[in-house]
Amino acid sequence: MPTTADRTLPRLGAVLAGAALLLAATAALADDAPRNEDRLGACLTSGSAGAPRDSLVSAIVAVRSLCYVQIERVRAERLAAVDARFPADLAPSQANERERARDAETRRLNDEIARVIAAHTGLTR
Repeated sequence: MPTTADRTLPRLGAVLAGAALLLAATAALADDAPRNEDRLGACLTSGSAGAPRDSLVSAIVAVRSLCYVQIERVRAERLAAVDARFPADLAPSQANERERARDAETRRLNDEIARVIAAHTGLTR
């Protein structure tokens, strides 16, 4: 009859293997940070080619919806960099400052996206 150790060791091995895969995937995502910016740029460029030409706003809406996943990945990376500048336990004033910094970074990304789309579509309004 199998002992408790005989039943537990295979499970423990499976859990450790899963943890190793998770760590490898996390490390791979961290290495993707520069590539995520490149992927976003490529998506914006290719999406701009098929964007509506009636107005810049409609082109931006169309391309942003096409590139949503890449935008969110880049936004998450940039907000993580902002968050890293603040301590884990924030005073209320620091929390407000961090939120302002996060908002400013989001606006900066949105402005970059709009400029790329405008440059590739030739639209100004």
